[in-house]
Amino acid sequence: MPADVPAKPSLAEGTEQPTQRWFADKDVDTLLYRVNRRVPAAGPTLFSQPENVLEHMEQVLAVSVPYETGRRHRRLWHIGNKRFDHAAGTLTGRVGWTRSTETFTPVWDDERQEWADRIIPGDVTVVAPFAFTDDGRYLGVLRSSTFSETTVADVFRHILNAGEARRVESSTEWDVEPIGDLQGFYDWVDSTDRVVGVEFVFKRPNPDAEREFEQLFARLDELEASQIRESITAGDDRRGLSKGALRREPISVMFIAAAMAAFGYLKGRGVLGGRRVTYDQRSQVARERIENVPASWDGATEEVLEAVRRARASRRRDG
Repeated sequence: MPADVPAKPSLAEGTEQPTQRWFADKDVDTLLYRVNRRVPAAGPTLFSQPENVLEHMEQVLAVSVPYETGRRHRRLWHIGNKRFDHAAGTLTGRVGWTRSTETFTPVWDDERQEWADRIIPGDVTVVAPFAFTDDGRYLGVLRSSTFSETTVADVFRHILNAGEARRVESSTEWDVEPIGDLQGFYDWVDSTDRVVGVEFVFKRPNPDAEREFEQLFARLDELEASQIRESITAGDDRRGLSKGALRREPISVMFIAAAMAAFGYLKGRGVLGGRRVTYDQRSQVARERIENVPASWDGATEEVLEAVRRARASRRRDG
């Protein structure tokens, strides 16, 4: 190379590429939930629930209240970058956590001309796009490996209820419950040597809940109950429950369908290879895969919204 033409520095010689967002160009799952609005457990308030769920959420999330999780490694969660599109019936934004840290690292002291160890404060942060549609009140969150299914639900539930408590006309108890993976549940049933017990929990639904569960609604109303908890236990642990009956017995099928629609949840107990195994819908959230997630926030958020719409359309076809 001629002497008067400077060589371009290589990456190894000090140039750095900007760090990509954690989801960029990867195949990532969207976790799926349903946002439910119910009369508070303490009983109805003096105020009626706003009819439009999106307008209600806009009031509740006007000021986002942080939520702390963890004990040893505490994380402070926030919901932000909210965009309400009332014409489309959608809300998009970002949810994530931050944790203060201290790093023990060598730092150059120019005055002393020496390296010295210092404790440098900093933050660790992970943020993901989310999307909500008022059609079925489906919520989707792009799943970081640092997000557990139950924690995501807890975060949205707490922040929504904290915002509701700030409203002058507070009227609602918010819940965020996992959309069930029906095939995943039946796969678990088939994988066991035997199923020894199943527990169903059906909670009082929203006013606009699917009418296919009217029998359960009527039972709640007749009993003046907030939820129904039904447990089925095998008469003989050595044989277990009839796996076939779990797929065809009408009441069980109705409870399972209600749980998968996020009007409650179900748990199972079984035996595999002589060991006890369990299934808990709350940690087995339905997912919608997004391939090659765009690197930009807007692009990734739009993909999450489309994943939510696909999941809702699939539920409508199957239901």
